[in-house]
Amino acid sequence: MEIKNETRLTYEILTDVMISKKKYIITSWSISFFCVFIIEMAIWPSGAFPWWVNLLLGGIFLAFYRLLSKITTPKRLKKTYKKIIGEGESRHSFLFKDEEVECHVSNEVTPEAHAIYPYSSLTGWEFVKNYLVLYVSKYQQITIDLNGFDSEEDKNAVVALLKAKVKKS
Repeated sequence: MEIKNETRLTYEILTDVMISKKKYIITSWSISFFCVFIIEMAIWPSGAFPWWVNLLLGGIFLAFYRLLSKITTPKRLKKTYKKIIGEGESRHSFLFKDEEVECHVSNEVTPEAHAIYPYSSLTGWEFVKNYLVLYVSKYQQITIDLNGFDSEEDKNAVVALLKAKVKKS
């Protein structure tokens, strides 16, 4: 079996897909609230401020923390993806085989790249909007446009293949 997919991505699309992922939202806000919680627990027992001032300070600190921290914001994501693929369009050609996925990438930054990913090396997959996200590792993902398949049968065959061969994260 060999099924082709042609995907065209821009840095705006990649940013939108990344922000739409549930893991991104939960992790990002969890880190922020945990840091504010630690600071609040340090200030609260001192009794230096009334309870409402402590809550107000916590809210202000959370706002500044979200603005100034290293937690990935949409603006930072756009900047990162712009460095990776450039201003233009990134063209991805995927070939789904019985035991592996072949990936050819071409964009402004990387004129031509080729990679082969066995299904056993993929750590998970999920649907985000109209895209399929394959996880190669904790920090590396492959974004595939579901409209890039030749037919609906091809798309369903690839999804069935991924369900059988890759554990869903």
